[in-house]
Amino acid sequence: MENRPAVLSIISREGFNTLEAARIFHKLMERLGFTEFYVQGGDWVAFITNNMAQMKPECIRGLHLNMVIARTDSLGQLLYLIIGRYLPFLVGFTKEDVRRLYPYMEKNIFDIPRETGYLDIQATKPDTAGCGLNDSAVGLAAYILEKFSSWTDLGNRDLEDGGLERKFSLDDLLTNVMIYWTTCSIIPSMRFYKENLKKDFKTRVDRVMSVYVPTGLAAFPDELLHCPRAWAGSRFTDVRSFTYMPRGGHFAAFEEPQLMAQDIFQFVEKVESKDHK
Repeated sequence: MENRPAVLSIISREGFNTLEAARIFHKLMERLGFTEFYVQGGDWVAFITNNMAQMKPECIRGLHLNMVIARTDSLGQLLYLIIGRYLPFLVGFTKEDVRRLYPYMEKNIFDIPRETGYLDIQATKPDTAGCGLNDSAVGLAAYILEKFSSWTDLGNRDLEDGGLERKFSLDDLLTNVMIYWTTCSIIPSMRFYKENLKKDFKTRVDRVMSVYVPTGLAAFPDELLHCPRAWAGSRFTDVRSFTYMPRGGHFAAFEEPQLMAQDIFQFVEKVESKDHK
């Protein structure tokens, strides 16, 4: 432990959430001399890039996301789900939306809660759990690799080896773990959940604001939650592309880098061609 550096991270400061991260990235791009640029994100970075587009839309030429969280009220979503199962065309669902959403109870009420225990821990007691992980390389590896297993494909939970080498090499996985280990950054990364998931998260100004910049959405089939384009329109007013990706899960850029790159390029081409007509 003596040879591992103490991390003085801004993420450990109270109040550092996606809004603060977005401000920092904007400042970074300004210092680098970029006045316009594209942004891309999944997981928490999807929220951060959303915030960047909301803060300074004049700087964001386009927003590309591989995890989409739309703004839908509970009653409206329930009606969509009831009607969409039997008459999908009435609510704008495609056949692929139906395939990915249903059976809804099995996929979202029974399966997903099995994957969210970590979230409750990190949103309430990140320092307690983090100290244990920061002190045990094996514990840290187990904690991180479990996510690479199940979030790539929930079916991997039934495999003895977790299916880790179906998509990744052990060297690549170890590299990811070592980034956290050598920098002692697992605690601040866990604290990010606590700083964001406070009581006001769902009513925070950025959560109720729309996004007006050109947007590209890549829907990977094994992402934990599927967001149909019909729902995405409640937050993103200018969707230029919506792609049902043929394979891939939550760690899309790590799992399927070529597919991800191709979708980003086609999105940028659509934005640039339209803007220069």
